[in-house]
Amino acid sequence: MRTFRFILLILVTLAAIGAAVLLTIDGNLSRIIGRTAFSSGERLFPYTREEMNEVSWMRINCVGDVAEFRRKPNGVWWCEKPWDDRMDPRAAAAILQYTYSTSIVDALPLHKIDSASLKEFGVKTTPVTITLKEMSDDGKRSSTVARYTLGSLAPWLVDDPENKTTDDTTYMQTDFYGRDTRILVGTGNILPLFKSGIRQLRDHRPLLLHPAMPASIEINNHGQRIALERKVPGGPWKITYPLSLDTDPAMMDVLLGTLQKLTAVRVYNPEETSVPDMTDDQITSVSIRNFTGRRTEDGKSLEKEENPVTLRIYPPSDNGSMSELVKATVSDRKAVFELAQTTEANKEVPGVRNIPLDLGLLRSKQLTDIGDYKITGLSIRKSFQDYPTIARFIQGDEKKGIKPTWLYTAEGSSYQEANPEHLVSLLKTVKLGKVAGFASDKATDLSVYGLDNPRMTLTMSLLPKPGEEPRAPVTVFFSKGTDGSWYARQAGKPTVAMLDNAYMKDLLTDALAWKKKKLFSFSRFDLKEMHLERIGSGGPLALKFDRLDDSWTASKDGKDETLNINPNRANRYLDELEKMEVSTWLPYTDARAHEALKNPVFRLKLILQVYKEAAPVQAHDGSDGVTFAAEPEMEEKVITLEIAPAGEAGYSRFYYGRVNTSPNYFILNMDAVRLLGASLSEDN
Repeated sequence: MRTFRFILLILVTLAAIGAAVLLTIDGNLSRIIGRTAFSSGERLFPYTREEMNEVSWMRINCVGDVAEFRRKPNGVWWCEKPWDDRMDPRAAAAILQYTYSTSIVDALPLHKIDSASLKEFGVKTTPVTITLKEMSDDGKRSSTVARYTLGSLAPWLVDDPENKTTDDTTYMQTDFYGRDTRILVGTGNILPLFKSGIRQLRDHRPLLLHPAMPASIEINNHGQRIALERKVPGGPWKITYPLSLDTDPAMMDVLLGTLQKLTAVRVYNPEETSVPDMTDDQITSVSIRNFTGRRTEDGKSLEKEENPVTLRIYPPSDNGSMSELVKATVSDRKAVFELAQTTEANKEVPGVRNIPLDLGLLRSKQLTDIGDYKITGLSIRKSFQDYPTIARFIQGDEKKGIKPTWLYTAEGSSYQEANPEHLVSLLKTVKLGKVAGFASDKATDLSVYGLDNPRMTLTMSLLPKPGEEPRAPVTVFFSKGTDGSWYARQAGKPTVAMLDNAYMKDLLTDALAWKKKKLFSFSRFDLKEMHLERIGSGGPLALKFDRLDDSWTASKDGKDETLNINPNRANRYLDELEKMEVSTWLPYTDARAHEALKNPVFRLKLILQVYKEAAPVQAHDGSDGVTFAAEPEMEEKVITLEIAPAGEAGYSRFYYGRVNTSPNYFILNMDAVRLLGASLSEDN
């Protein structure tokens, strides 16, 4: 009996020692306790996200080729075998995500599968074995998190309700839970990562770049140097050399996006190939320094990396511009990259020639440096005019019911509300419009551009940002050069910009463009009578409006027409008159409008009952001590509109018009003309 106990104790001890050795080598308790069954829909490795994030080492054995990778403290996956280079972060993320999410679709017992059909599963013929471990920083202790072998693509598709898509499935095996020999069908497919063996796991993108993180970029394009900086991650870029300039935000996005996506056709170890022996002025280099995430000692700004990462692109050594591939190196990797100059076949992968490296591409195409400052006033003075056009933003007062608005004055007139369409178009041009090009950044002879005697001067007042001192107005000079083109220069700046006609369109308009397009300015509650006259068809239809009960009476040629009038149509007609707008205002000297309106075809007369304008009257006290103001007097105000076709009646595309409240003619489109001529009768 004692002998049996002794033998049993020895066996238990040996088993414990074996388990301890196995845990020391593999760190995988699951190999000891095993797993007896796989349930459909169950995740193969039921770890949490946090547990998967602890994975710091992986081995890929792809049909005999082995690669090993370790995650650095900064989170970058680095290849230790067979290269000393960075792993493609997208591949690392895909492997970890697949391991976390793959679920069992089915389990096929291997003993029921004949060897002839075993090839189709791929786990024996084209296996890809993946081992993931959580490893200590010193590499002495490790714990296996997952191990499995991928085979070939399975014919099943499974629904992914979360993303509302269907997923591929893959044949696989795992000995992670013991000596299990079943063929599993798991959701997901990462086999494309290994279509070129382990080669594609090496990062073919020279730069590991997040577009928000670079703090400075220095470009040396065959001796032409450009320096760019920004203050905060994701903030606006400024060109600091060779000139202090704003950048084109869209083009900076292209620069960063292109550098991020730049992908090599092939990656070599340095000993496998060489790069041309050239000076810095013969190559193209891009040096990038990222923000570190720490603040400087004074706490006012963010620190930048001390050493930049530099991408060097070498032109073909034979100077043949038709060469398809060029070589490149990057300072933080031991590798030589072969890059395509153009990649027309794959729009997602840019070529070297897609990188915007010229100052003319990266600089802002806007005429001024006002950026996102709000314009609160502007003045346009033309050399041939006695008075400038001045526009001012009025803040308004909510308590007093005064809405914020823009007022303008032109040709010495009193201030009136500005046409919002023209104002918005002009402000959009000034703030967002792009110049056609730049004639000079160091202009000395302004007469070449006509700017020694400008034809037009634009001055803009800006609202200071919170905490800022008021900024001086920004002034821009415009003129035509000796070649007939438009040029402009901001005061205090040496740059002369070229402008096209589209940019100048809103600046060159006359004062009438500022005039609001609303034709009438009256209140329906002031309306007393409305006369509609089709000239040549008898007398006018006279309608009287009772504001108390919103009713109408009508007469024509001395005959009562009240019963023939549809009051709803009359009310709608009045509504449309209050909103009616002209298409374009015309100067009072317009000969065609003057000639056409000698024979008007329609006349509208509005008779209003309004308060008479009078000088202030001294109030007096009543017998009970209450102060009364004098009762204002009423008077009639008449608004008369006449229109005439621009061509033959019935074929004209628009009508000319005039109203007695304005000296200017105007154009009405056919929609407005049809509305004016609409019938108000009950049976029409």
